[in-house]
Amino acid sequence: MTGSRRIAPRRAPGVLAMPALLLVASLTGLILGLTGDGWRDVAASLLLALPVLIFLRSWLHRS
Repeated sequence: MTGSRRIAPRRAPGVLAMPALLLVASLTGLILGLTGDGWRDVAASLLLALPVLIFLRSWLHRS
C-alpha cells in the first residue's frame, strides 16, 4: 500500500484519557444540575455540552 500512514499503537492511559475526562465532565454536570440553581445550572449546561462539542469537532475533522 503506497501512501498509507501507519498509526503507532498507544498505551491504555493514552487511549482512555479522553473517555475518562468525558465521563467525569458528564457526571459532574449531572450532579451540579440536580443539586443546585443559578451558576450550577450554567456550569452543568457547559459540562454536559462538552462531550457533544468534542464529538462534533472530531466528526467534522474526519470529513
